[in-house]
Amino acid sequence: MRSCHPDMNLSALLSQVQNELMGRDGRITRIAPRKPPGERLYLEVYLRDAGSPECRLPLALSTRYVREGDVSSLVSQILWAAEHGSRVELVEPLESTRSFRVTA
Repeated sequence: MRSCHPDMNLSALLSQVQNELMGRDGRITRIAPRKPPGERLYLEVYLRDAGSPECRLPLALSTRYVREGDVSSLVSQILWAAEHGSRVELVEPLESTRSFRVTA
């Protein structure tokens, strides 16, 4: 897998990352930035398992990989988060309890 040029804009970089993700994990339907990057890149990863509705996984990643155009590292971090995030089940009401449990 190749890295893109450091001057590549964020949209083009995320498009390349999204294409790689979708090719490697069929549950990932898209990724979208949540806000402009600062020290962290805030993303929403959209996942859909067979027969279930699409869900969102919020992530905060280092912008170092964005500055370097390091597609491989971004893809690896997102795949790791998607795999481990899919094992976490939020216990309602989240706002008052902040509870979760690992399901696998």
